[in-house]
Amino acid sequence: MAHDLVITGGTVVDGTGAVPVRADVAVDGDRITAVGAVDTAGAGRVIDAEGRHVTPGFVDLHSHLDAQVAWDPQMSSSCYHGVTSVMGNCGMTFAPAA
Repeated sequence: MAHDLVITGGTVVDGTGAVPVRADVAVDGDRITAVGAVDTAGAGRVIDAEGRHVTPGFVDLHSHLDAQVAWDPQMSSSCYHGVTSVMGNCGMTFAPAA
């Protein structure tokens, strides 16, 4: 089966508390579809993660970045560290605003 994305050779830390394992991860659309030995034939993109950790996204439970989205829509100070969910957690959200 050809996958949209295959991340190969990384150390997978799945967030459950299980022991990290060396594995490949296949992604199709917005879903992880396989973890283990994954065939890269026909993959849309292959990322070599040798020597790196592959983890789920992280939730920032307490951020002060609510206003930053106005000048930095990618929220780069957080997303560059693997944070996938931020905003509105310190009681000062600037939304709704026009």
